[in-house]
Amino acid sequence: MFLLINKPSGPTSHDIISQLRKITGQKRIGHAGTLDPFAEGLLICALGRESTKQLGNFLKLDKTYLATLKLGATSDTYDRTGNIIFSPPCQGGVRPAKGGRGYRRFTKKIISSTLQKFLGMQLQTPPIFSAKKISGQTAYKLARQGKTVTLKPNQVTIYDIRLKKLEIQNSKLEIEVRCSSGTYIRSLAHDLGQALGCGAYLEELKRLAIGPFSLAEAVSLDQLNMDNWQQFLQPLKPSLPAKTRVLVFGTFDCLHSGHLNFLRQAKKLGDELHVVIARDKNVKNIKQALPTNHELRRLQAVRETNLPTTAMLGQLDFDHRFRVLGKIRPDIIALGYDQKLAVDTLEAKIKHYHLATKIVRLKAYHPEIYKSSLLNKTRPLAKSPIV
Repeated sequence: MFLLINKPSGPTSHDIISQLRKITGQKRIGHAGTLDPFAEGLLICALGRESTKQLGNFLKLDKTYLATLKLGATSDTYDRTGNIIFSPPCQGGVRPAKGGRGYRRFTKKIISSTLQKFLGMQLQTPPIFSAKKISGQTAYKLARQGKTVTLKPNQVTIYDIRLKKLEIQNSKLEIEVRCSSGTYIRSLAHDLGQALGCGAYLEELKRLAIGPFSLAEAVSLDQLNMDNWQQFLQPLKPSLPAKTRVLVFGTFDCLHSGHLNFLRQAKKLGDELHVVIARDKNVKNIKQALPTNHELRRLQAVRETNLPTTAMLGQLDFDHRFRVLGKIRPDIIALGYDQKLAVDTLEAKIKHYHLATKIVRLKAYHPEIYKSSLLNKTRPLAKSPIV
């Protein structure tokens, strides 16, 4: 059996377990994912031998967080508990303007555009002040001893990231993030600060959900006592059915109804839709002309449809364009009715990665109207990238 606990800021996750042992009288209690002491939110706790055996399944579930970032400063721990180094020119929500002359105030548009670059699969380096092990030693202990710590980046996925609030005067922003297991929100905060050019660290963190389990269902320790705790037990089932992953490739230039129909058809084939956007360089090499819209604009347009689980730019090296198969490991690859993709090469790569992926051709949608070769004749001049 399990308890969904609303952890407050202050105690460690282990402290919560210790308090639960006193309340319940149970000795074997564990949790499904540590929250830092300053963080708050959902902590799934398992009671008893059989339940604690299932915790590994919870650890694999996606997480959703609400994070508050402080701009204009960095921290060696990537959060408010570390040594803070301020960057005075960036206070008040400004950053150096292009060319180094004057300063440019942040706007929701600038920040939202920067956030979009963090969507999808990526390599993320954990904070050196973390529980990662290096030759059997904990990274944060080595860092506190003043030793050089080098951690290998991990592959993580940001499924969704949104700006919830921007406080210009306080140099703060609030974001909501849905990510894969193993993602460090502290690292995300630090990396976002670097991308914005002003530095940032994580000031507050609240875990809103673990997979389908929500903070709204959780109880605080104050609500529990020796007489009532059993009323809050839940027979959770962490072993969720495997999700069917669908992968599509495309240019998606000047997004139109034909593209939307293609994406909707692909989405119906499974539970997750992953979209790979062709790079400008590769489109030019194949079609002898650049797309009308820059690759970042095309990427943003696809994401704004809210159809894909992830949307990402493809490999710059055309010969490596199918490496994404090894990362996503799709169950289905959906192709347009007349999409010209190197199917022979694709099938060879599917075998190379030991996959059982099916290739499916989707139905045409008014090809007399929404065919790229026809639309190219009426398209406007190429637009500049998003800034």
